[in-house]
Amino acid sequence: MKELKKIWAFGIPYLKPYRFRFALGIFLSIFFGLSNGLFVVSINTLFNRLTPITSTASTPVVTVTPSTEADSFDKKLKTFWKNKTSEIGKDFKGVCDEWLPRMGQNVTWRQMLGGFSLLPLVMGLRAMASYFSTYCLTWVSGRVIRDMQVAALRKAQDLSLAFFQKMPVADIYSRITTDTRVIYDSMTNGFIDTIREPFAVFSILLSMLIIDWKLTLISVCMLPLVLVPVISSGRRLKMLTQRFAGLSVTQSGGLLEALAAVRIVKAYGMESLQLRSFREQANVGVEMSVKTAQTRNLLNPLIEILAMLGVGFLLVFVFSTNAKPGNLVAFLSALLLAPLSIKRIANLHLTLQASSVSVQRLGDLFAEKPTVLEPSSPRPLSGFQNSIRLENVTFSYGHTNVLHDITLEIPKGKKIGLAGESGSGKSTLINLLMRFYDPTRGRVLFDGYDLKEYATRDLLRQMGLVSQDVVLFDVPVSMNIGFGKDGATEAEIEKAAQRAYAHDFILKMPQGYASPCGERGQFLSGGQKARVAIARAFVRNAPILVLDEPTAALDSRAEKEIQSAIDSLEEGRTVICIAHRLSTLANMDEIIVLDHGRVVERGTFEELLKAKGHFAKMAEQQRLTAAS
Repeated sequence: MKELKKIWAFGIPYLKPYRFRFALGIFLSIFFGLSNGLFVVSINTLFNRLTPITSTASTPVVTVTPSTEADSFDKKLKTFWKNKTSEIGKDFKGVCDEWLPRMGQNVTWRQMLGGFSLLPLVMGLRAMASYFSTYCLTWVSGRVIRDMQVAALRKAQDLSLAFFQKMPVADIYSRITTDTRVIYDSMTNGFIDTIREPFAVFSILLSMLIIDWKLTLISVCMLPLVLVPVISSGRRLKMLTQRFAGLSVTQSGGLLEALAAVRIVKAYGMESLQLRSFREQANVGVEMSVKTAQTRNLLNPLIEILAMLGVGFLLVFVFSTNAKPGNLVAFLSALLLAPLSIKRIANLHLTLQASSVSVQRLGDLFAEKPTVLEPSSPRPLSGFQNSIRLENVTFSYGHTNVLHDITLEIPKGKKIGLAGESGSGKSTLINLLMRFYDPTRGRVLFDGYDLKEYATRDLLRQMGLVSQDVVLFDVPVSMNIGFGKDGATEAEIEKAAQRAYAHDFILKMPQGYASPCGERGQFLSGGQKARVAIARAFVRNAPILVLDEPTAALDSRAEKEIQSAIDSLEEGRTVICIAHRLSTLANMDEIIVLDHGRVVERGTFEELLKAKGHFAKMAEQQRLTAAS
């Protein structure tokens, strides 16, 4: 019950848009549950009418015997029960006599019709209620899970980059897809079985009480014994599900890495190593799957055995008390229907125990808070006017400081280069400027106001990013370029491609601008992917251009071709450029040199070469010298 409350509490906000169809599904489920009792009563009525009515002319002799206290209680209970059911019984008997045949009496056409159609009618109504309730609740569940997946993805997108550093992508993927699917299964079965099966058991017990309360008490004596295996199986299944979820994330992460880096895997002959690792993880998964199946499948036979014990007690009682044959048939029907509902309720308990793990994992995702908080009343930002300034900025990813007391200013229209060895803090500085992170100490000002006062979306509209790690999606080229600006027209996309020198090679592709780029742009060369990324920045037309080593992965010939497009892109913009090849920074207005997170030099390209400092040493390694 606790797990059921968790799932319902988690899912109710998503149910509100579909409450009408959900309510209809619940109503039909209730009707289906009650139809089980109606079926038992119908069976009892038909078979009791197979016994002809016997009548005698003589007046029955009434024998008075001394009564004990126990007999008196029994008589009072019987009298009470007869009084409660007598009025209903008279009306019911009248309808039965009119529409149902009885052995030994002439049969009318109504009785023939009623006898022929009673059970098909009851089962037909039962089947229709089952079908439409399942349809309605499955229809609702599918949309609820879709909305839940969209909400989970939106939540992940709203979180800061720090979240993605501490949680593997495979784990996030598993929560959005696998865990929501588990909840979908539990909600689909849960919506149906939570409503339907308790009413089914209740209606069966009620019909049995109406027929014979003594037989009912004997029949249900085995029900408490069912609780023991149900509870123990649920606890074991929850534990197995928790372990299996962690294993699935590890296995999925390894598989995604292996497939994404298949070129390196083949180059270094790592296939056997990865296969061995994957097989070992899969073996553990097989063992847990078998244990899970054992836990689930052992419960049903136990319930069936206990149900048959109840039937055995019932048969002994019937033969020892000479009960009506019709009652025996009705009770046997009830005892065949009841275990089905009890098994579904027991399996529902197991499903809820397993899905509670997924609810917890999704709940943890939704409970995550972004480290970069959006302002409640963001300052309007219509454009870039003056400068970006860093004041005494220190930053740490959680351990040691990556940047130390950085102070610098980037005026509008200036081209600023960032140089330094790997790990000096160049990319971290870019991350702070784009507010992917907030400084540990100090502040970053945009036109004189702290970045924290602006909405991140408004801030990023002022920036265009071209990175060495070009990310293209498996959609048409035009769409990849259009990602730079929401609502970009075909004319804007084509113009941007022309300015990035990408138009010609795009037209040579099989479908032109409609040609797909492949997964991660695998259908394009490195230079072509770089041009598409530059075209994306052209479409964005942002006043600030951030270049994060855009030509680092290209050969010298491709670099020259791309550099001309970058030079065109830089015109009229404020540029912040990270470059591994220092020659790329030759046309920068100022170069900031970083070393272990500190600014150690600044000046023009020629000034830094002549200073014979850190920059000059790096330039010497690349065989660059100052002009004479």
